[in-house]
Amino acid sequence: MRFAHFRLVGPIIAGLTLLVAGMATFAFFGISRIDAEARRSQETMVSHNVALWTSDIEFSLTAWTIWDEAIEKLDNSFDLEWTDRNIGASLIGTSRTRFTAVLDHDDKTIYSRTADEVRKSEFFKRGADAIVRESASLVAQVRAREAEAHKNPKPGIPDQIAASRIDVLGQDAVLLSAVLFQPDFSTYKPKHDRAPVLITAMPIAGSLPGFFGTRFMLNDARIGTASSVTPDRARVEVAVGLAGETEVLSWRPPQPATDALYRSLPLLVTVAVILLAGAVFLLRMSQTTARALVAKERQMRHAATHDFLTGLSNRALLIDEYDALAAKGPLSVVCLDLDGFKAINDTHGHAMGDALLKVVAERLQQTTRSNDRLFRLGGDEFAILMPGLGATEAATACQRISLALAAPVSLACGTVTVGASFGIRLVDDSRTNCDAALGAADGALYDAKARRYDGLRRRQAQQADDKSAPPRAAVA
Repeated sequence: MRFAHFRLVGPIIAGLTLLVAGMATFAFFGISRIDAEARRSQETMVSHNVALWTSDIEFSLTAWTIWDEAIEKLDNSFDLEWTDRNIGASLIGTSRTRFTAVLDHDDKTIYSRTADEVRKSEFFKRGADAIVRESASLVAQVRAREAEAHKNPKPGIPDQIAASRIDVLGQDAVLLSAVLFQPDFSTYKPKHDRAPVLITAMPIAGSLPGFFGTRFMLNDARIGTASSVTPDRARVEVAVGLAGETEVLSWRPPQPATDALYRSLPLLVTVAVILLAGAVFLLRMSQTTARALVAKERQMRHAATHDFLTGLSNRALLIDEYDALAAKGPLSVVCLDLDGFKAINDTHGHAMGDALLKVVAERLQQTTRSNDRLFRLGGDEFAILMPGLGATEAATACQRISLALAAPVSLACGTVTVGASFGIRLVDDSRTNCDAALGAADGALYDAKARRYDGLRRRQAQQADDKSAPPRAAVA
């Protein structure tokens, strides 16, 4: 009887033993490896996102730094009133920047301005000289890249030369940036080998852990020195303290394998009684956990490659999309920016400006073809890749888009209108790279805006009450 009973129960016991042994083996060899890989993947993604955010902030300063008139008024013949109005007041009034300073060719401060609302904060109350001193390493990086650019000059609109880092003082976190002033059309050129440099300081809203933790969906985000972070937490170096110590953003990393094991523990008793049912249920739980991990990774990838405000693709996808389309045949590359957007931002505030950008993005999606590719480059500048269209067809398409963008927009502040200027570059040679094509289209955009500005001045007396400018497009 005992032998028969053992033969009946033995396979169940053996199966349960094998299951427990298999689970233990998986826990010992597999869980730590899977969790470590998930941690490394998230650390890489966060590091990339921080760099991309910093790059977007630097790019937004292009409108103030790549400008012939800035070279004239800051370097050729310093004009304090012009500098205060067009650099200090303009940056502080139309962006999140709350401190500006201009250094001359000898890196001496010739102008500075601090917004009134931050003068008493821990970081800014120390004064302009202290902030400029802390920017010395960023200025050195800019100067090194400036010297390299002089050795290898680039024709046309120059590339931006900038360096940034996040500084932490007590509860204040500030993005410091140093950006080189450069001429765009070379109407005016620097008198010396070195051009002026712009220093900006942009406070990061709220706490640094809260800002990045919410933006990148991190669990229990904290800021501290590297030595204060325990080994079980994921980490990325994001800032520098005033004493030069590295500040680390840390958070609880995802543990998909450990979570799966913990969720499975209540099922082990059931698995011992009903082995097959428990095994099927465990498989489904594992699949659910895997789907959740994949979904979260997709969300983070989407956040890294798309503009959070408009939902359009950002610069991270531009080169790959361009290469794929250029390899298939003729391609028109279009750069556009909005006319009158800055005035709306100045008058009604950034919230209305953001709402307007969302409407512009929707109209761009509605008026472009399904195989066109849209990108927000930063601020009020966008790019469109139009495969299969020649320059004339692309110009016609831009006219249609411009008419759609010029339609009145109803916002909470009232009805507003904006125009658009376009620059077009036809790419019919796959050897033309993305940077060259985009630079040519951007140069054509500058030409279109310059011609538009001249035309508006000539017609100002006859059309003083006409607030909507006719659309124009230029072809590189």
